[in-house]
Amino acid sequence: MIREPIPGRALNKREVILMGIIRECTDAALPIPTIDDIAEKLDVANGGTVPEIFRRLADMGLIINEPFQRGRRVCLVETGKWSALPLNAAPHWRNRPKNVPAPSVVAVRARRPDIAAEIFTEAARLGKPAVEYLADLVFVGWEVEKARG
Repeated sequence: MIREPIPGRALNKREVILMGIIRECTDAALPIPTIDDIAEKLDVANGGTVPEIFRRLADMGLIINEPFQRGRRVCLVETGKWSALPLNAAPHWRNRPKNVPAPSVVAVRARRPDIAAEIFTEAARLGKPAVEYLADLVFVGWEVEKARG
């Protein structure tokens, strides 16, 4: 949904910088940089600030923001140009279809304890429940299989 820009609302310094980053990416059809890379350019310590700025720009009708699990694709409304998809286009957990099955933690552990340990360690590192991380992996695997034909 495209919204009309909020009249009279000037962009703050960080919003201007992020709009510049978005413009560069959409003009060259490049992926949007990582949250950490953008946070560094905006001189913010908290990575949570960056998604908030993306949300504000989208609320103002300046961009269309499509979040993915590990990245985002953005359209600059003024030009209609899109950035490239991120390397991993698995849906963000908030947008993942609910009918995507996830294997049970017990089944994964029983089948391959060595790989299960790696998967659960990575889930913990990411701060995600193991079952959610397994659902992400299933979805990514399914997309790869569909692409193979």
